Amino acid sequence: MKRPETTYPDISDILQRKAEGRRDISRRPFGEKIAMMEALRERLAPFKRLRAQRRAAKRARPSGDAS
Repeated sequence: MKRPETTYPDISDILQRKAEGRRDISRRPFGEKIAMMEALRERLAPFKRLRAQRRAAKRARPSGDAS
């Protein structure tokens, strides 16, 4: 029996934008790159706090608890 061919969406425009973005970032001064990383760290902070809380709660649970 022959398998049906899988067709994937054309994502060449997405890949092109990503490459352009990487080139743009590579051309920026070092100070701007550091500022970008600091902004990213600030945006991720709430998610990191929630993850730490989830992990702490999981460790605090008795080992026999199935939930």
